[in-house]
Amino acid sequence: MQTLTLSPDNAADAAFAAAAADSFGAADAGAAAASAQVPVAARSFTFEMPLFRPGVQVQEDGRTETVSHVILRRREMMVYLVGREEPVRPDRLRLQPSRFTTARRAEGLNWFL
Repeated sequence: MQTLTLSPDNAADAAFAAAAADSFGAADAGAAAASAQVPVAARSFTFEMPLFRPGVQVQEDGRTETVSHVILRRREMMVYLVGREEPVRPDRLRLQPSRFTTARRAEGLNWFL
């Protein structure tokens, strides 16, 4: 009897091929195993979006304004500008986007019990 040793790299491919053999039959198992070898494009962990926060300079109709505060109300974000009582929708404001990441980074503990 022959044994198969799986490494963590090919264990998922072997499990996929075995599941395909059970559900599709032995004839389609080779095609399923071949499709499991197709490389998947890496997901980007960075994205850009405007970050509205108090004190940020924004452009509205060519004028420079300062953000007073931001409120989320009824699933909408409303931006209040300094010196105004009425909120402004964020799509009417221009702001240089900030870059964010979703990748986890190890951080040291900075608090004590």
